[in-house]
Amino acid sequence: MFTVGIDVDTRAYSTAATIAIAVPTGIKIFRWIGTLFGGVYSFDYLLLWVLGFIFLFTIGGLTGIILSNSRLDIVLHDTYYVVAHFHYALRIGAVFSLLAGFFYWFPLFTGVCINSKYLLVQFLILFVGVNITFFPQHFLGLSGIPRRYSDYADRMLFWNIVSSLGAFISFFGGVIIIFIVWEAFVSKRVVIRILVGYWDIEWGYEYPLSFHAANETAKIYL
Repeated sequence: MFTVGIDVDTRAYSTAATIAIAVPTGIKIFRWIGTLFGGVYSFDYLLLWVLGFIFLFTIGGLTGIILSNSRLDIVLHDTYYVVAHFHYALRIGAVFSLLAGFFYWFPLFTGVCINSKYLLVQFLILFVGVNITFFPQHFLGLSGIPRRYSDYADRMLFWNIVSSLGAFISFFGGVIIIFIVWEAFVSKRVVIRILVGYWDIEWGYEYPLSFHAANETAKIYL
């Protein structure tokens, strides 16, 4: 929007309005962290997925503040800096939160447990891979390489190689997810029936959940 030829006053208003988005976004991030501090958690693979999502989303939010400035955005528009910002905020950040939910509910849906050691290794590989892929793209964008180009100057070769290496690592991490799910079905580790708390009441039913598992609506009194 900043590059379509709008006047200076409109651009200043749009800059201020866009930067204002950082306020509720910052509140969201601190609210997530405050929620973690307010509970009791075991340091397992599920918590790692949550922390990974918060970290990646925060990086994407910080680069978004930079792009919200019209003067900087005119320079960085349609470069790899924008690609890195979008992927940190909307792609890998959202994927990490989706994977956290998937692995959390997987035992309830299927009735079998995932190997936590395998998933810990897979998280580390994918987390390192996505950061090696997209973080160097900030440097490429600052160097002026436009996105959607198949060729670039020789001075940009190094960070392109690093980013490509991270893409291969990320792909390998995605393949491991398929292996982990396959291994869980093959090993048939049965879920131990336990009612963790009133917020996890669905875990008190059979695994996997059958149709009409609850005959009455659960009433919870605090």
